Order: sequence, then structure tokens, then C-alpha cells
Amino acid sequence: MTERLYTIKEVSKRTELSTQLIRKWEERYKAVMPQRMENSYRGYTRSDIDTLLWLKQQVDEGVPIGMAVKAWKGGNQEQTDETVVQAHEAMPMNGLQQEEFYIHSTLNMNQPIEQLLQCFIQLDLSRAQRFYEQLLAIHHLEHLLLHILEPTLVELGERWERGEISEYQEHFGSHFIRDKMLSIRGLFRPHTNSPLLVTACGPGERHEMGILFFGFFAQQEGFRVVYLGSSPSEKGIFDCLADVHPAAFTFSFSISQHLKEAEGFLLELDRRIQAENCSTHVFIGGRAVQEDGVMPGTERVFYITGDGKSSIEKIKSRLLIRKE
Repeated sequence: MTERLYTIKEVSKRTELSTQLIRKWEERYKAVMPQRMENSYRGYTRSDIDTLLWLKQQVDEGVPIGMAVKAWKGGNQEQTDETVVQAHEAMPMNGLQQEEFYIHSTLNMNQPIEQLLQCFIQLDLSRAQRFYEQLLAIHHLEHLLLHILEPTLVELGERWERGEISEYQEHFGSHFIRDKMLSIRGLFRPHTNSPLLVTACGPGERHEMGILFFGFFAQQEGFRVVYLGSSPSEKGIFDCLADVHPAAFTFSFSISQHLKEAEGFLLELDRRIQAENCSTHVFIGGRAVQEDGVMPGTERVFYITGDGKSSIEKIKSRLLIRKE
């Protein structure tokens, strides 16, 4: 009997690893060697799934993926970080290898936030980049975003507000994380027929991270997401509505005063949606929003509370999109 092969999406569901991470482990560490199906798609065996599940368990316990793969291939699943470190200490290494090994061997899953913060405080772009690549290799994207990058960003802002770090250090770290968020979003290729969400910071707003996190989860749910940046012009939004008729606009507001000042714009946007006779909705989220509901005086403008992951579920419900 021919053994059944699983697609990478099936493997992703069974292992809770992103398809991007599976490919990275495959290409960089040769963790598994999938076959090719008749349609040229990757085909994974049950054994491959078991391998990935074991590797994921090791990574979740703090073992770097490269070391975990070596342990798996060596047939010694009880190998510890200490024995691997001892083996490396016995090997001569040049300067670059020593730096890479230092990052690899000191990667403490209990302190990735602090280690990233120290890179930002010291303006060490090279080390921050290499450390981020290690995190990307051993964590699925959702964990990396919600449990490492987002808390790092919050802590960075709080330290700046307390006067513990300077503005330039906060800006350096924030821009680093922003760039990573945009690159992660570029990994997704939604279907051209998927509903289109046009996202942006609301008028007057400059805090981009919340809407970028939201965009990641929207893409995970199959939406096409277009990001217009911080504080787009009202004319640009009206032109976008007239030309594109997106499924929805989503705006983020972190400052209550900015949301108050944008009420006239939102009322006009709602009026134009009705005049265009289209099905476009408008969703307003962010720290400035205190409760869910329809904006007074509108039919298609909705306030939504919660983080990016919960917000997209509320939007799907409003748009009558069911998860398959």
C-alpha cells in the first residue's frame, strides 16, 4: 500500500507550525526532506510529521532548532544543551563563528524580550538582526509576534516614558520591529478573490504597530490586506472608496482626542459608502476605543475592541464571512 502524503498546509495544522517555519526548518536545517507530488507540491509522510512534532517540543522547551535537529539525526533525543556546548567548545572557531555560537548558545527562551531590548539600547543592529533570525527559526510566527515582539515594544515604550532610555533608543527599537512586521506580512500570498481590507492609522495617528499586528492576523484568515501607513489623507481614503470598493476600511486610534477629531471624516465616509451603494464597512479599533458598537449617526462604521486576533473574528462576523 502506498503511504499517504500530506500537503504542507495539512502538516501545518497537525503540528501548529506555520508553513513558513516548516520551509525554513526544511531548507536551512534539513529537518525533513519532503517528496514531490504529481502536482509538484511538497508531500510529507507521517514520519515527517512525527519528526516536526518532536522538534517543536524541543524548541518549546528552549532547545535551539539547529541543535534539536542534530540530536534527532544522531538518534539521541535526550541530548542536552550542555553536551552540545561542550562539543562546540572543543572545536576551533573563527571570530564570526564564535559570535554566531554565542548568540545560539545563550538564547534563553525565558529572556528573549530582555535580550532584544539590550540590542536596541546598545544600537546593535547586527546583533539584533541575528538574534531575531534565531527567534524566527525556532518559533511559529504567532508566538513570535504576540509573546516576544509585542511585549518588547510595550516594554520599550514604558522604559522611555520612565526616563530609563532615550528617545533615540526607543525609535531605533520601534523601527526595527516595524520593519520586521512589514517583512512578515510580505510572506503571505492570499487569493486574488479574497476580501480586501484597506488598513491605516486613523487621521492624526502615528502609532503603526497595532494596525500592523492586526494586518498579520487578517492575512492569516485569508484577507487581502493593503496598508496605507500613518495618517492618510481624507481625500485619499475617499478616492480609494470610489475606485476600489473594498470589503472594509480598518483604522487604528490610540489617542482619544484624535478619534474625536476624526468623527466628521468618519460620518462623511459613511455617507459616501451609502451614496456609492456598495457593501464597504468601516472598523475602528485601538486603545482609544472602549466598547463595541455602531458609531452614532452612521450605518457602516463600527467600533471594535480587543487585540488583532480577536478583532478580526469580530470583523468576519460583521462581514458574514465564515471560517472554513
